[in-house]
Formats: sequence, structure tokens, C-alpha cells
Amino acid sequence: MATVKCDVCGGTFSQSYLASHKRLAHGKGNGSAASPASEDEAVEAIVSLYGRLSAEGRRRVLRLLTAKNKKSKEIQQA
Repeated sequence: MATVKCDVCGGTFSQSYLASHKRLAHGKGNGSAASPASEDEAVEAIVSLYGRLSAEGRRRVLRLLTAKNKKSKEIQQA
């Protein structure tokens, strides 16, 4: 069976298991940051999720946030 990456967390799974993984790990009912009521709650949820990542996952998040921040600054300056 082919292996595929989860587009939410970047984990590698068999293609047949990916749908179950997404439902179980990233579904609406898992109590994660589905719809935080305030920005403070959203930040706390992000920090909590960040704390669960491996070292490589944390580096990936930092790279993605840095790129997104750079892009936002470029758009604001235009």
C-alpha cells in the first residue's frame, strides 16, 4: 500500500489509514482549536499543539510561520 502524508500534521500513513487518522486525530470533536472564542484562546491552543510536536515538527512550524510572516510584510509594504 502506498504511503501518503497528512496535510494537517505532516505525518506519514498508509493510504488506506489516512482518512481514519484525519477523523480521529484532527476531527471536529477532539476538543482542539476548532473555534476559539478569543484570540487569547487561539494562542493558547496553538501553544498547546506546538508543545506536542517533535523537534522536527517544531522546526517545520517555525519555517512555515517565518515564511508566512515574511509574505504578510511584503504584502503590507506593497
